[in-house]
Amino acid sequence: MLQSPIPEIILFLFAIAVLLITIYTFGEIHLGYIISTKKKRQKYLPKLPDFEYSELPHVTVQLPMYNERYVAKAVIDASAKLNYPKEKLEIQVIDDSDDDTINIVDDRVTFWKEQGIDIKSLRRTHRKGYKAGALAEATKVATGEFLAVFDADFRPNSDFLLRSIPYFSDKEVGIVQGRWGHVNREYSILTKSQSLFLDMFFMVEQSARALAGYFLRFNGSGGVWRKKTIEEAGGWSDDTLSEDLDLAFRAQLIDWKVIYDDTLEVPAEVPVNILDFRAQQYRWTKGKAQVIKKLSGRLWRKKMPLINKLHVFFDLYNIFVIPALVVIAFISIPIMFLMIETAVYNKYLAWGTIGLLNIFLLPWFLSRVISRYHTSKWKTLTEIVKSIFPLAFLLLGITFLQLVSIFDAYLTNNKVFHRTSKYNIVGKEGTTKDKIYRPRKISPTTWIEALLVVYYSWGLYLGIENQSYGFFHFHIVLVISFAYSVISSIKRT
Repeated sequence: MLQSPIPEIILFLFAIAVLLITIYTFGEIHLGYIISTKKKRQKYLPKLPDFEYSELPHVTVQLPMYNERYVAKAVIDASAKLNYPKEKLEIQVIDDSDDDTINIVDDRVTFWKEQGIDIKSLRRTHRKGYKAGALAEATKVATGEFLAVFDADFRPNSDFLLRSIPYFSDKEVGIVQGRWGHVNREYSILTKSQSLFLDMFFMVEQSARALAGYFLRFNGSGGVWRKKTIEEAGGWSDDTLSEDLDLAFRAQLIDWKVIYDDTLEVPAEVPVNILDFRAQQYRWTKGKAQVIKKLSGRLWRKKMPLINKLHVFFDLYNIFVIPALVVIAFISIPIMFLMIETAVYNKYLAWGTIGLLNIFLLPWFLSRVISRYHTSKWKTLTEIVKSIFPLAFLLLGITFLQLVSIFDAYLTNNKVFHRTSKYNIVGKEGTTKDKIYRPRKISPTTWIEALLVVYYSWGLYLGIENQSYGFFHFHIVLVISFAYSVISSIKRT
């Protein structure tokens, strides 16, 4: 029988990884408890003041985009149709495009100008700073006291400004964030899983933090900024790929309030193929790691109640659950050998099952999300059963990619912005097969994931051969998750 030369190191890594997951789990359980408490839910949002239409402030709507042939028209038209006094509304189409999106933008800008809308296109001769750089330049010339930001794949409802701007009657409010909706939720298993993943964040995590008064995120789109808040917080910065999270935390560090309105839905398109989804998750994870590098010191020094500070770090540092999962998965096979060799380690490893409390989070959070879509308890239960495994496979299948993105953030100064393509796919209609933005390059990490499929398949074989089934179900899930990721990437679906 194979002997492990370094069991102590393996067990130490296992213990640290389980500890990280356990800490994260208890943080999430606390958020779940908060959102489940009816008494606190009654204090969810401040009462909107009764605004006179004539008293509404001047607002600038900012639409940053780059090569958005398929969605540029829709977001411009939706913004121009916002129910708001024309004389108090400015629309900036911040267009860094270098393809025929330019012509589409110019056409819609001309059309809406003729309808009496104050709309203009702003163009740069470079893409320095990407979205953050574009917003920084546009904000300098924006005439509005408040700035609403919508990415190109968003479709703001006509009442968005009338429902969000009144919150700013509180002079301490610097940001109002809406909840992302999903125009193509039912398009495929992939889009449905992503929609549920985002819903769990907005309907559970973000809602709970709002209820408890913890730090909140600006999510990059579907929200409004007080211009003064941006200026006092130091402005849009391109030194991270999560310019939205960075600026929102800097604003809260100087005591600006953030309002999150769970009832203020802002429809948007989620990625419809795995390569776009992977590019998005790589960017989001790397950007958060960069924010950790940038702001951890200031956040530690910030005076606030201990529980508030703990949840700032639960939110910010939760990406380190990813390397913990990868470590547990990778060393699970060496651990199997230890367990086969001697029963001495079995009791020690049994303590690690406390980390499995994490498995209850997914069905619990899913139940809260799916019950928002169904009134029937039976339909809710059926939907949970149908959704839980595709969602788990999707999230586990990108853990190695996310681990690489964390290393990328810490070991390099590379801040290249890999955009997520949008195709104007609504409902179940449409395809990406003939779309020019469809990604074609497969990441090198995909081939490493293919090796991981082989590795964890070997773990299944060893488990059967040695009748050691402690990690058997885990290895099955890992094989399916990485196989799904690899096959979908190769097929570009």
